[in-house]
Amino acid sequence: MTSREEIARKLSENCAKWFQGRVCHPEPDQIDRMVRILHQVLLPNYFGGGRDLTANIDALGEVMAAQIHRAMFQRCIEREATPQTRSVAEAKAEAVISRLPELQEMVYEDVVETYQGDPAATGYDEVILTYPGLFALTVYRTAHIMHQLDIPLLPRMMTEYAHRVTGIDLHPGATIGRGIMIDHGTGIVIGETAVVGNHVKIYQGVTLGALYFPRDEAGEMVRKTKRHPTVEDYVVLYAHATVLGGDTVIGHHSVIGSNAWVTSSVPPYSKVRYQAESMVETRAHG
Repeated sequence: MTSREEIARKLSENCAKWFQGRVCHPEPDQIDRMVRILHQVLLPNYFGGGRDLTANIDALGEVMAAQIHRAMFQRCIEREATPQTRSVAEAKAEAVISRLPELQEMVYEDVVETYQGDPAATGYDEVILTYPGLFALTVYRTAHIMHQLDIPLLPRMMTEYAHRVTGIDLHPGATIGRGIMIDHGTGIVIGETAVVGNHVKIYQGVTLGALYFPRDEAGEMVRKTKRHPTVEDYVVLYAHATVLGGDTVIGHHSVIGSNAWVTSSVPPYSKVRYQAESMVETRAHG
């Protein structure tokens, strides 16, 4: 029988061969901590527990800098940080911290949009404390700032944390506007190059995805292309609507009905609905 030591040796060898033996990367348990502190900072009257706000901001900056350092340099901040790498990570973290008031304002706009758009909502308290869409958007908006700062891996780990918690998959590279309502939310997927305008309502099961995956002459997948659709302002995407393709544009003030499958652009003020085995498009006036 193979000894435990031999199994451990083989596992370590495989890790070194297949995964470069990396031991320093953003820590999943710290993602959870970061998200919890983020909510304490952005919504202190709901999640702060009476703790000092400045101290919570300091704590957020500290954990964020450590995880950014791991993401950017693949080094353990406790053992292998240099003054230079530490300075870069701290500057990136400070850039995120400086945008907390803007993030808070966007969260507030999402709360207002959700309350005004959902007749089941009894007030802002219910939206903030119970709606998974708001949780997913809050994490996404923070991760998107990190993505804009060219911080690798960490933004995706954050949105995947929110995905596991809520069932809502928002890629940090997507561009999502202000005043967004995500109702129910489970099963929503918004891809990396999707663009979503302001005051858009999105229901459960909606997919903003790629129609196909282009490849280069060598057969390798081309990754930095516009693969996902654009959804303009004041669009409603009802449950399980699927919109695919980087060239697909959903014009402003349009409504995409439940279960509709859209692979080409529709003009503003359109209504697209699923009917039997065909799709029907109508135009609203105004």
